[in-house]
Amino acid sequence: MHIVYQCYRKSIHDTREGLLMDQNSTPTAPTPTPRPRRDWFAFDRSDRWGMGILLGLVVVITVATSIVLPILRWADGDGIPLPFLSGVTVPELDAVGTSYGVAAYDVTLADPTVAQRLLDLAPGLLIVGLMTAGSLLIVAVMRTIAAGDPFVAANVRRMRQLAAVLLVGPFFTLFLSMSVHGALLSDVDLGGLALLAVLDIPWAYLVAGMVVALLAEAFKAGSRLRDDVEGLV
Repeated sequence: MHIVYQCYRKSIHDTREGLLMDQNSTPTAPTPTPRPRRDWFAFDRSDRWGMGILLGLVVVITVATSIVLPILRWADGDGIPLPFLSGVTVPELDAVGTSYGVAAYDVTLADPTVAQRLLDLAPGLLIVGLMTAGSLLIVAVMRTIAAGDPFVAANVRRMRQLAAVLLVGPFFTLFLSMSVHGALLSDVDLGGLALLAVLDIPWAYLVAGMVVALLAEAFKAGSRLRDDVEGLV
């Protein structure tokens, strides 16, 4: 009985000392969570706004130079400027073996008819239409990225349409511009000068179009993976 009483007193003593140690102990401060580093290459909200404003400015500038300027020239009664290239022959330079290029001429179609004015506007209208369509497609893709769901089937279609605009649009524009230019120059007396057509292939648009087409295939694979994951949930 004496032994049990001593064990009981020791247990109470140890419990009291433990409570005192807990009361006197200093609380440990929580470990601060490290602040995540900012990803400077992330495409955030400000970047999307900047891209949208830039695309809008490009479309506005294109409208001003391709449509507004010819209309103002029409309102002022000015002629249509028609620069062209023509081959020249310089016997003196040929005699000494000196090479030279083609000559650039600037002529103006005076007093053009309404049909000629409208024909002059056609390439600009096509350019503005292509620029607007491409910009709207890019904005639509950026909206889905902002919503956190870029790999949707609609984006695959938009990327393919944007690739078609970049790959095919410049060639349609080039063909229409050369056709309109030649038709308007046929009504101008060039003094026997032969027109020289220069084919300038838009390599930058071709490369950009192929890159966008490749991205469309990546979006297609992402869309398929997204559908598979949703089917498992």
